[in-house]
Amino acid sequence: MKCPGCGAEMQFEDPRKPGYIPQEVYERRIQEGKEVLCQRCFRMKHYGKLEWIDFDWDFKKELKSYLGGFDVVLWVIDVFDFEGTYREDIAELLRGKRVIYAVNKLDLLPKAVKVAELKEWLKERMRVDDPDDIRVVSAVKGFGINSLVKHVASLTDKILVIGVTNVGKSSLLNRICTHENTVSPFPGTTLGIMKRKAKDADVHFYDTPGIMTRDRVLDLLDPECQKVILPQKELSRKTFKPDNGRVIFMGGLCRFDISFEGEKRPIFLLFASESVVFHETNKTKAEELMRERLGDLLVPPCRKARYEDFKWKKERFVLKEGEELVVAGLGWMSVRRDPFTVEVTVPESVKLVVRKALVSPKG
Repeated sequence: MKCPGCGAEMQFEDPRKPGYIPQEVYERRIQEGKEVLCQRCFRMKHYGKLEWIDFDWDFKKELKSYLGGFDVVLWVIDVFDFEGTYREDIAELLRGKRVIYAVNKLDLLPKAVKVAELKEWLKERMRVDDPDDIRVVSAVKGFGINSLVKHVASLTDKILVIGVTNVGKSSLLNRICTHENTVSPFPGTTLGIMKRKAKDADVHFYDTPGIMTRDRVLDLLDPECQKVILPQKELSRKTFKPDNGRVIFMGGLCRFDISFEGEKRPIFLLFASESVVFHETNKTKAEELMRERLGDLLVPPCRKARYEDFKWKKERFVLKEGEELVVAGLGWMSVRRDPFTVEVTVPESVKLVVRKALVSPKG
């Protein structure tokens, strides 16, 4: 028997796999003549919880199968982790669709970042036909929510909602929608999606599973550590004016080795979650810390880890004022006085990007 919500074959063995339902629950619901959903779909429908399960999926194939039924898509992006959550492979799949961009977590940015300036920065970074489709929001504070819903309602009565994991998609939809949920199967898909009705508009939002990535620091952490490291309030920031040859850690999975010519020391800020430890030291001590204090002094990771548990890479950048060096899924370095060279040591899967400053050097 297949689950009517997601189309997965019912199974009783592994709750981490598609189609799982406790056998006693399955038998009881059959006997009572009630609807039988797998555990994941049941929780989606009755509790509004869209849970991740462990299965091998091709998100491009899955997303294409969803897209066929929609003309308009709401893409939720995390402004804190823009490089990790606005992705070219997703943008390519959405070609030909009207895309509304809900750029979430405005509340995490320094108050010096104005919404108008942020929208201009976003327009430069994204392929957007209509700038009005960029909606800066905060699911936590409720900022921009009513405007977003009105904009969506002016375009369609149903919209597909997508986004990578941990962008705050569920929090956003909880702001927008009622708590009456249904699970909607789509032909050819491995997982169903959740249909939710807007509170204040005649629009249904179809929530999809979070898209998994493999190139963010967050992706290397267990779920409990992800909860600890995801920022919950305005980002922590610290100014550095290091001597030549100094090393600065942003947690245990990101090391910056600083070098420069001349007498003027560089100045930069580090931005990250309040739970991420910043630590400055010398090269000799840095080697010892990487091998002895991962998950101890240097967080993340959130528990003791071995240096040998990770495959590492080093990349070198020459940075200038007005630039930021982003470590996907962790934070960024914002340059205030240049030039200087930074050698970055991170796990080899982690994406590093140099971008135009989101936080102005003059701010």
